[in-house]
Amino acid sequence: MAPPARPGSGDVAAWAGPAARPVLPGPGDESPEVVETLDTPLGPVVVRLFGVASGAVPAYAWLADGEEPPPATVPVVVGRRGAWRLHVDLARTPDVLTIVGPVDGARRQAAALIDGLDEAGVGVAVVRDAMGGVPVPGARRLSRFPAPPAPGRVLESTFVVLSTDAPPEARYLAAATDGHAVPVIMGEVPGGRWSIQLR
Repeated sequence: MAPPARPGSGDVAAWAGPAARPVLPGPGDESPEVVETLDTPLGPVVVRLFGVASGAVPAYAWLADGEEPPPATVPVVVGRRGAWRLHVDLARTPDVLTIVGPVDGARRQAAALIDGLDEAGVGVAVVRDAMGGVPVPGARRLSRFPAPPAPGRVLESTFVVLSTDAPPEARYLAAATDGHAVPVIMGEVPGGRWSIQLR
């Protein structure tokens, strides 16, 4: 019996097999940082996650298709690298998540990012006309950016806040709510410690 045909010399991937699971910072890293160029349905992005708020479960994980994600308060997939998708708990941001780029593109990226959050019991609040004409079904409208709650007050629900600008105290909202209110700032804004840069 003749041996199976070899792929052409240029078909390296067919012989290399699937890429190994990418490595992420572990619990012992004092200044964890993730910087990845990822594919999304709307095009490539550069994701930077510097530092994490305290928590008992991982802030992020690389998952293969079909793998169950780890527990998360605000679970999202920020993009893919080959066969792997990067699953992130936005509740672990040290302050805010910024989506940096032309505002219309940033709005579309935000809508794609949070799609399906309602299945996890996470709501969405939109400050004024921050989303322009990009639909966000079921979103709550806010006339201004929410102030951090008074000390000791516990939120009754979990939500992300979409805005194209934010007051200085926005960086304290996630910490003050133990990750149950996460600001997502979009457009031509300075990149935060957690950011998604459009390309």
